[in-house]
Amino acid sequence: MELRHLRYFLAVAETLHFGRAAARLNMAQPPLSVQIRDLENELGTPLFHRGARGVTLSAAGVAFVPHAEAVIAASRQAAAVARDAAAGRGGRLVIGTIPTLAFTLLPHLLPAYRAAHPRVAISLREVPVTEKEDALLSGRIDVGLYRPPARHPEIQGALIGEERMILALPAAHRLARRRQIPPAEIADEPLVMYPLSRGDQGLYGIVATWLRSQGLRPESAEIAGTILTALGMVLSGNGLAIVPESSAALRLAGIVYRPFEDPQARVPLAVCWRHGNPNGLCASFIQHVRAADHPWVKRATSA
Repeated sequence: MELRHLRYFLAVAETLHFGRAAARLNMAQPPLSVQIRDLENELGTPLFHRGARGVTLSAAGVAFVPHAEAVIAASRQAAAVARDAAAGRGGRLVIGTIPTLAFTLLPHLLPAYRAAHPRVAISLREVPVTEKEDALLSGRIDVGLYRPPARHPEIQGALIGEERMILALPAAHRLARRRQIPPAEIADEPLVMYPLSRGDQGLYGIVATWLRSQGLRPESAEIAGTILTALGMVLSGNGLAIVPESSAALRLAGIVYRPFEDPQARVPLAVCWRHGNPNGLCASFIQHVRAADHPWVKRATSA
């Protein structure tokens, strides 16, 4: 049984006339009659009573109508969903992100994107920075929002902005009285750092490179897998942490955030995707992200 058999059947069921049904279908009547006979033979029961007074539906035909209509409607819906997905209008998009962006960047991005693409189902996945490349390459996520961007040759990225790096320190710390922190002031302070990523391109690499540019050695008192853990270590008195400015949205009692005097203390923010990803929604989301305004992110000067 093929979809065309169901379309032929419904045309005859609606007109109760083989000639008019054939004209509606832009085909000759004899082939239509043959197709209906083939369908009836496959089902093992007549769908129509054919008589001198015309054509009527059999009991089996009456029962078959709603199911045939449902199958045709489902096939049309499936085709529409596929076309929408290919054009970036519908389907499912899986977005990977890191914890701090989930409550800072995403609330500024997703409401407007959902309003513009109401037929897109969005799924969010928390992806540790150490797994961001694997998540994209394996197809677990379609796009990722990362800082800094992934550097794998099969992953593409578009810079959407950059955040200032700021210092998270206990409220009672001697530097908490300063409005801005001279980098030299943290030379002898224990720092909470981040895991070393492949190629030194993770947040550790960004922080360590900046420290070296200031003549400081990137030594750490503790290693934190996430910014949230780093802030917990600051609260526990295990050291100070250099974090992206959006982390200040976490207003934790006992922690204060201070910017550095050096304006080059910044970390890039990017949207990333696997080269050749077949999901047509990626392009629409990437375009949306690049055009959006983020209140705490300096606009990127290049892509």
